[in-house]
Amino acid sequence: MPLLAMVFLVILALFVIALYLASCDARRWPLVATAVLALIGLGGSVFLFFNMKATAWTRFWLERPAFSAIAAMELPTDRDIEYYGVELPDHLCFVSANCKVAVIGTSGGHPVRFVPDSIGIPDDAYGYGHFVGTPEPGPYDGFGEPICPTMELAGGWWWLGSC
Repeated sequence: MPLLAMVFLVILALFVIALYLASCDARRWPLVATAVLALIGLGGSVFLFFNMKATAWTRFWLERPAFSAIAAMELPTDRDIEYYGVELPDHLCFVSANCKVAVIGTSGGHPVRFVPDSIGIPDDAYGYGHFVGTPEPGPYDGFGEPICPTMELAGGWWWLGSC
């Protein structure tokens, strides 16, 4: 959290400098354009910080090719998968909080793949689940926390949050 606050303060300072430089121009449009961009940049990041569903939706759509690759991956048999999952290939590691994809249960007889977005201490997780067909309501095992499909994304992917 302190690192995030520092990054936000640096970005805020850069926007203030940009606004100051734009205000030095005799024309009005550079200041207006810079102010609008600063408002979008700061307001958008604050909105995404406080709205978990908007963050999950935005991240999914930005990283959709990686999620599609995870959905298409061959997984070992159920008994060979550890509780926290199997390692993802290096080029997909950025998608998961622990660089793993887990199987957290079944829905309609098919395994539910789980890519954690955040992992709490000692045990809980929220993240993305891949379902074949319409998901059963759950709950599923989010590493100790009961989680349920709360928001449909695309391609069988759902956001799994608190039930």
